[in-house]
Amino acid sequence: MNSTRWTLAIAATVALAFFTMLVLIPFMTTTLSDGVASYSQGNFAKAYKELRPLADDGEPTAQYMMGEMFRMGQGVKKEEVAAVKWYKKAAEGGSPEGQYALGMCYATGVGTEVDMIGAYQWLSIAIIRLASWQNERRTLAAETRTKLLTMMDQSDVEKAKALVLTWDRKFGGS
Repeated sequence: MNSTRWTLAIAATVALAFFTMLVLIPFMTTTLSDGVASYSQGNFAKAYKELRPLADDGEPTAQYMMGEMFRMGQGVKKEEVAAVKWYKKAAEGGSPEGQYALGMCYATGVGTEVDMIGAYQWLSIAIIRLASWQNERRTLAAETRTKLLTMMDQSDVEKAKALVLTWDRKFGGS
């Protein structure tokens, strides 16, 4: 083949590859909705496969759901320390559910040492940010925070409040 034919052959191959990617990628891409649907249907192994790449890429809802799966042993071995790791990523990424879950873990010592300052911080943020239909979680977060206040000294309360304000200033609009 001469150079013109090689150039045309390469161009045709590149065009075919590009066209194939445009056609197939939408069918190969897993969305958060797919993972949530699999989880809701109780297909936890499939949900894990769909959610893990999204969680690794920083998707806060997927990170929260990974935490739930590890905490309860759904589709994975029950591992509360791993659950806390995922909840923390979700919380820091702005997930109100992750903030609630992390605060409850810190308050109860599930998967981590009890951390009253961290519990107060994340429960306070969750109380503000949970959706209106999540009143049960908001109420439990508020009750837990109230109990924490009876066990914390004033300097720890001030530290926790400062952390809430710092977080709110930095991420409150997200």
